[in-house]
Amino acid sequence: MHKSSPANQHAMLPLAGWDGPDCITEGVFRYSKCISWIRLYIDVVDGVFYGGTHAACTNFEVEREGGRWMRFETDLATTPAGELVMRLRGYSTWDVVYERISEGMPIDEEMECIEDLAAFLERCFV
Repeated sequence: MHKSSPANQHAMLPLAGWDGPDCITEGVFRYSKCISWIRLYIDVVDGVFYGGTHAACTNFEVEREGGRWMRFETDLATTPAGELVMRLRGYSTWDVVYERISEGMPIDEEMECIEDLAAFLERCFV
């Protein structure tokens, strides 16, 4: 994962064209943007950010790992019985959980700030 500015309520600034930052749990903030039915997201956890997509033909997550940005394919998490895994957020909203289903592939993108990551995610679907 990549370092950005400190992730506290006072330091988190709006990201042009994106909703948020919304505090989804203590210390975790989320930016989101919808392109048609596809939801892009960027999560910031203690100043470290990563992002991905939900509801696309191929869902993925990108994260800085071992000094490089990596792309991990994701899919809906299910129980052994085939039921969706859900997470309760803020005692009022259920989120579907996605899990990584690939080892990850390096991305040849320079993403030094959260705006670079947002632009990368947007280019994947425009």
